[in-house]
Amino acid sequence: MTQTTASRPAKKALPGWYEQLFFTRRRPHLRALPKDWIRPDDEDAYQKLIHSDGFVSTKYWDEDDLSQYPVISHDAEDLAEYLLPTYFEYSQFSKYYQDRFYFYQWVFVIGAFLTTVFGAIATLLYAEPSSAATNALTWQQFTSILTAIIGALTAFFTALSNRGEPQKRWGKTRRLTEELRMHYFTYLSHMAPYDTPDRLQVLRSNVIDIRVKEQQNV
Repeated sequence: MTQTTASRPAKKALPGWYEQLFFTRRRPHLRALPKDWIRPDDEDAYQKLIHSDGFVSTKYWDEDDLSQYPVISHDAEDLAEYLLPTYFEYSQFSKYYQDRFYFYQWVFVIGAFLTTVFGAIATLLYAEPSSAATNALTWQQFTSILTAIIGALTAFFTALSNRGEPQKRWGKTRRLTEELRMHYFTYLSHMAPYDTPDRLQVLRSNVIDIRVKEQQNV
């Protein structure tokens, strides 16, 4: 009698497991990202940017023919004029502060590691036998100085991070960016508070309120 066994699901390999590591996923740019967003001079480039961020572009929207929906087209134009510039501005702020936060984390991790390594080497050289005392003393002094320099630089960048609060600013600007995204689709849907004749004025007022929030230390 042949015994049959249930087939076991094959274990999925983990390709690119290294992509989940901190030093891969959270690698800062070699050159700092620009903090300020500049609106493209070319309207086509601006519409393409709108489309790539998942918004309704009157030029690149390929889900349907927007010319058949004049209300949506008009709303999309209003939003592109009065809301999206602030959205892209805060989104750029968020990316900038995120990049700075990860940069400081890299400096802290690498600096702490090198300080520990060179400090241990200096200690070992200090304990060298007397026969090699002269050479050991020279290298011990060198590694001690190097340890002090690396430690000072690490402390300096840590102080910059604490003073600039990039993590806090990253979270704040990202929250405001997503709040603007919510207002965008609420306006398109004609839901409250954008279900009144003065809906455009309400939109502009809400965008101003969000800009005020960005200036507050909250």
